[in-house]
Amino acid sequence: MAETLHIYLNSDDAKFNFSSSDFSEFATAHPSTALQFLKSEQELLETLPAISALDTWHFEKSWFALGPKLRHLFTPAAGREHVARDESEKVKTHYGTFHGTMMAQSALTLILQFSLKLPQYRSQQQNHTWQRIPARLIRNQTALIIGYGHIGKQTGALLSGLGMTVWGHQRQPKGQMDGSVTLVPESQLDHYLPLADHVISFLPGGDTTRHFISEAFIKRMSPNAFLYNFGRGSTIDEDALLAALQQRNLAGAGLDVTETEPLPSNSGLWDEPNAILLPHASSYFEEYRSLHVAELTKLATNLLNR
Repeated sequence: MAETLHIYLNSDDAKFNFSSSDFSEFATAHPSTALQFLKSEQELLETLPAISALDTWHFEKSWFALGPKLRHLFTPAAGREHVARDESEKVKTHYGTFHGTMMAQSALTLILQFSLKLPQYRSQQQNHTWQRIPARLIRNQTALIIGYGHIGKQTGALLSGLGMTVWGHQRQPKGQMDGSVTLVPESQLDHYLPLADHVISFLPGGDTTRHFISEAFIKRMSPNAFLYNFGRGSTIDEDALLAALQQRNLAGAGLDVTETEPLPSNSGLWDEPNAILLPHASSYFEEYRSLHVAELTKLATNLLNR
């Protein structure tokens, strides 16, 4: 690990704006590593020629040429939209992998809401209606996770631990099982889609996944199933999703992300009674900053031991 870790984690959102007090765990574990906080992007670029390790929210591909000493690039972000990867591989980019705990809880929360019929009860409350609706035990339900990677695995472990039957979709899985989760290759996806009570997507963005959840995909799902997206908004054809909800060809949808954010005010999804919308908040937890620092502290320990 470098003798100095430079940190540029400024944000207008207080939950994502890191200060020196957030790094007390790191400072205690690595007393020989100095922490230098940068106040602006201009200061970052001016200091970059001397930086060997940087923790940041944003780093452009062209900046690698400005940092000849840079060897380690850390970021809390899980996606690569704002922090580039060095194609020359001289710099190791470490993306955040701590989001799984938070996103798994968010997924479970939405599943429980639909299972307990909370959207219907909310509508009844607004209309001053007192009527019971039969609920379902989640242990008797099935979940199909699309994009069964790091976050999907943590979600699968949580759901299967509660008794759900869980299937994890991977394009080319290396085995048939991952603990209690059955792995589903691309070639078998059509078989499992109609059987799933809950289809949960963690797909990343990009050309290969754009509208992966298409009109045809949704039509293969059970009309009694629920669809969730915690990956990237571009992976779902929102027009097809809205049509399926309006025509009751899908029981409901929980969306943490949308193709355009914020969701346009004229989108029909706002007024769809069987849709639950989160403003990209599945990882918006009080513990976010401490989870990143804990992961960074462990990463630094591993690098020191090499």
